[in-house]
Amino acid sequence: MKRLIRNRTARRSTRDLLAHQIDITIDGVALAQEAIHTPEDRVDARASMVDIEHQGDEARAEVIRVMSSRITTPLDREDLFRASRSIDDVLDNTRDFVREMAMWHAGPGVLGETALEQVVASLEKLRDAVASTNPVHVRENCLAARKEAGQVRRAYQEGLAQIFDSELTMDTLKTRELLRRLDVIGLRLAEGADALLDGLIKRAI
Repeated sequence: MKRLIRNRTARRSTRDLLAHQIDITIDGVALAQEAIHTPEDRVDARASMVDIEHQGDEARAEVIRVMSSRITTPLDREDLFRASRSIDDVLDNTRDFVREMAMWHAGPGVLGETALEQVVASLEKLRDAVASTNPVHVRENCLAARKEAGQVRRAYQEGLAQIFDSELTMDTLKTRELLRRLDVIGLRLAEGADALLDGLIKRAI
């Protein structure tokens, strides 16, 4: 009986597992930030990013497995699934961002760096939302995460404006594509925040 009790205690909640998936994604974004400033290490960063992506895939698989096996979940299963998928998309696009920097020998510029900082801020707010059991705090953090995700798009738009005001070269085209990749990451973050908000609303009805 004691053994059964210990096993139950050791079981991780859906909330903990989703927070773990977000933590892995934050690690991936941190690696992307380092790769911007160390062009000579981008090939190694690309290889490390593959490992982080695999960790993210395993974390998402565990979220789905546990979520499917539980009678009750903190929020609606569909909304939790959407949130987990959006976080997975963030990590996948971060992987592509690092790979493209390495392949093209290019960087996203200063506004790209700003966008990545906002990506981290948005992920941290999402993690706070997932970890909280207080509906008010969940809502506040989801809205804050969505706001930070919106700032990623603003950085993308400002970056495009700078590119269009200068001479179009192969380098500026590469920068544009990297900025676009960051914009996609911001969109996926907003979708993740919306999924959690939708689940919160359903529980309140």
